[in-house]
Amino acid sequence: MPQLSIVIPAFNNSRYLPDCVHSVTHQHFRDVEAIIVDDCSTDDTYEVASQLEHEDSRVRLIQHDKNSGTLASRKTGVLASQGQFVMLMDQDDELADGALQKLIDFGNANPADIYHFGVQVVAANKSAQDAAAGMTSFLTPCARTLHDADILKAQFNTDNGFDWHVHHKMYRGDFARTAYSYAADQRLVLSDDLYMSFIFGTLASTYIGIPDSPWYLYHLGRGDTLGTQLTVQSISTMAQRDAQAFSMVGDFAKRDNILPLRNDWHDRLDDVRNRLIEHAMNEWQDNLPSSDKSEGLQNILTHWQADAVCGELYRYIRDYAYVYLVADNRSSDVAINNRKLANQYLQNVELIESAHSLPQHSANQHYLDLRTIARQHLLDSGIINAETNQDQSTRASRLKIMLKKLFSSH
Repeated sequence: MPQLSIVIPAFNNSRYLPDCVHSVTHQHFRDVEAIIVDDCSTDDTYEVASQLEHEDSRVRLIQHDKNSGTLASRKTGVLASQGQFVMLMDQDDELADGALQKLIDFGNANPADIYHFGVQVVAANKSAQDAAAGMTSFLTPCARTLHDADILKAQFNTDNGFDWHVHHKMYRGDFARTAYSYAADQRLVLSDDLYMSFIFGTLASTYIGIPDSPWYLYHLGRGDTLGTQLTVQSISTMAQRDAQAFSMVGDFAKRDNILPLRNDWHDRLDDVRNRLIEHAMNEWQDNLPSSDKSEGLQNILTHWQADAVCGELYRYIRDYAYVYLVADNRSSDVAINNRKLANQYLQNVELIESAHSLPQHSANQHYLDLRTIARQHLLDSGIINAETNQDQSTRASRLKIMLKKLFSSH
């Protein structure tokens, strides 16, 4: 039995796989197995992985007979693992020199289920360079130990939570295999990290954030579309995948054989919903062309409840209105544009609220809280007046223009 098993799901994009595997096998620490799960690739991934298996007996190759998605690939690899500890890596990432010995030494000295270590973000392009600092901050754990129910409570919290990537974490082996035995046999890509992190956080007894541990080399921008504009179809697919992950999280929470028992499922599911809809709406806001925003928003609304979407729109309104409120010169082009955007998004959200009888028919506290503070900023800044704020239903009934017009000049 190796001390450490590292599972690497692979699907096409084989050119980075040797560097990934060699970053494991060339470490001074030797008591490791690297399990490559080829998810029925259509390029030369199987041949590349076979060569890696041939050159080092610690490399094992498993091939799916059909493409099943990242969740299934990771599940296959983890359930086949034998290590005292288990890690997951993406096929285009690497480990820093000496990382494995440091992790094993820490794990042996500090019993836990989840060991969260840090990253070095390696930017592949200009957009990745611009995003690197924020990504590093998000992925770097703070030094702390959490126990039992506090782990899941902290993870998806907006205040002092921690990221939900399954890589740059090491797990106690039996714990990881138990967690993946709970994973649904459904196809899930991209959002599978969050789904599995919810299961990990539910089942774990001890989580440790390791300080000063930038041992995972996260290649940001390799082989993806970071920084490029999305399409209506891609934003719809993203929203659908996030919604699927949320549904699967809910199904897991309904199981009657989960130990330890919890009495806060509602709050924890709300946390996950808020993080997922925030992700979908940030992509809509940042990477969808203005001309496609109305259609993209309508597509998101087919996958997510209206009050969740409206909460994110109010988040943007809050920010635009606040920047306008505190502007030194409200006649500047920047201030005028912030006022304009606050008004555009306000009209947008009120159309949706009117169509869905909101806020009266919502128990989404996150939406209600964001709505309250956004409207207060609108009032304080003079973007709307008290009479307008009180007469929202009448105001919404007059907004008959198409959503496309609301964004035509954005």
